[in-house]
Amino acid sequence: MYPGTKMDEGTNFTRTMWGNVFVPRPEADAVPFSTKNLPQLLDHFSMVPRSKEAKDLKQLIVDCEAPNMVGETKFCPTSLESMIDNVVSLMGTHDVSALTTTINSTKLIAQHNKVVYRTTSPIKSFPDHTKLIICHPSPCAQAVHYCHTNTKYKGYVIPLMGSDGSTVNALTICHHDYMNFNPGFFEVLKMEPGSQPICHFLPENHIVWVRSDQMPTLRTVSSGGSGFQF
Repeated sequence: MYPGTKMDEGTNFTRTMWGNVFVPRPEADAVPFSTKNLPQLLDHFSMVPRSKEAKDLKQLIVDCEAPNMVGETKFCPTSLESMIDNVVSLMGTHDVSALTTTINSTKLIAQHNKVVYRTTSPIKSFPDHTKLIICHPSPCAQAVHYCHTNTKYKGYVIPLMGSDGSTVNALTICHHDYMNFNPGFFEVLKMEPGSQPICHFLPENHIVWVRSDQMPTLRTVSSGGSGFQF
């Protein structure tokens, strides 16, 4: 979070999957995305039952149908129209904006794993208590997103400079509520629950929705403040 901080080699911001695109809403709604329709969905996507792709699809549907965790609201749109409708409903306004991590680089995608990034400035912060809806792409033949919002998120846009000269404006989400976290996270990060926020970057094809009047603004991050753990 602090200017000058060096990221681990291999920190990568490029999109996490390729080829899955939004389809028109009528086509997406032709086979409802639900557990009871799994056989039809497998046939629709030409997936072999018990294949890895079929298991990934089943797990995605299970995750989408699971009850909301405490403080969380989630939805899994299968079309852009459905995503926007859900975002507008949750935000209570049509005046919304979609943000993504952006990369300015001439390098081949395969070369990004060798780049070392450093945080630069200025860092931008979303206003406190801003509602952020985060949509993650899922491994599916068409674009299906896992979208969620929580009352305890804090968002930033962090500029980074790569050792190859590339630049990144990385959307960053910090979690201040660990109630639903897997205990293994704390072991990996070598931290105690509740000691500091847990933050993570978003790759370039993940989307953050926000009210247009709550866009990120300049912020000074002091090294003397409370710590952040990535």
